[in-house]
Amino acid sequence: MSAKKEPGMASLIIVLALICLVIAALLGLVNQVTINPIKANTEKTVQESLQKVMPADAYDKVEFADGSVTLSTGTTVPVLAVYQAGEEGYVVETNSPNGFGGAIDMMAGINKDGEVTGIAIISHAETSGLGSKATDPEWQKQFVGATDIVSVTKDGGAINAITGSTITSRAVCDGVNAARAVVEALG
Repeated sequence: MSAKKEPGMASLIIVLALICLVIAALLGLVNQVTINPIKANTEKTVQESLQKVMPADAYDKVEFADGSVTLSTGTTVPVLAVYQAGEEGYVVETNSPNGFGGAIDMMAGINKDGEVTGIAIISHAETSGLGSKATDPEWQKQFVGATDIVSVTKDGGAINAITGSTITSRAVCDGVNAARAVVEALG
């Protein structure tokens, strides 16, 4: 009988390296195939959100050099984009960092009179059935017409928090407040 030879450490490392190389190549290929459709879908979502929060014929992207806004609560909210909607006002896209599931990418429209014209959630990672209710148009309607800093009722404000999702509701309020701060800074 002959003894079966076990593979050496070197051959195991080579096999593992080849497997990793093949997987990395496949991931790169998938990325190349999906990158353009993802960009197109994101742009479509942004355009739909712009029309939802402040309908206009055209939107001009405005430079906002600061890149973020620090609220009176101490929360810093990144500003992703600012659009001027003709003479009507501005739409501000923010990335409120303190949602329950992570950052909430959203837009808020602020008209020339300082009123919130609407909000739209572009992307989020909130809990399905709870925080994800921030995308519900009925819940979002309570922001429309607000002319001052918004907060949930638990914090003394007028916004009814989503049941079981106060953290998400506060994050959306932060996004709206950041949008108002940007518009005030633009004058």
